[in-house]
Order: sequence, then structure tokens, then C-alpha cells
Amino acid sequence: MSEQKRKIGFTVACVNEFANRHRLSSKEAFQYLFQFKGIAFIKENYDVEHTLDFETVLEDLGILCKKMGVHYEIISWK
Repeated sequence: MSEQKRKIGFTVACVNEFANRHRLSSKEAFQYLFQFKGIAFIKENYDVEHTLDFETVLEDLGILCKKMGVHYEIISWK
């Protein structure tokens, strides 16, 4: 499998895990993470993040979102 396919697969898995944790659809989770730089974070930090468990990756995304001034617990995309 190419490196690009691995990165895409990891990003999709992160979005799905984020969606499950926060009871969002995959589309809502992607939109949120894209808007608040979570997708860029995953892309830029793939070399480290893909070696971690999803719990840690989700914590990292939470820290990033809080730095952006957004608390995903209160966001509703609907």
C-alpha cells in the first residue's frame, strides 16, 4: 500500500473515531475537524500520530481544538 493511501486511511479512521466519541456523523466530524484545523494537524503530524493509539490522537485533536477556542462538546452541526 502506498504511503498516501495509508495517510488517507488513517485520516478516515481518526474522523470516524472522533465522530463516534462525540456522537456526530462522519460528515459532521470531518467538517468540524477541517474547519478547526484538525485535518491539517493529522496531515502535518502523521509520522508521529499514526504510531499512537486513537485515545491519544483524540486527546491531541481536543487540545488543538481548545487552542482554536472551540469546545466540540457544545458544537452542533445540525
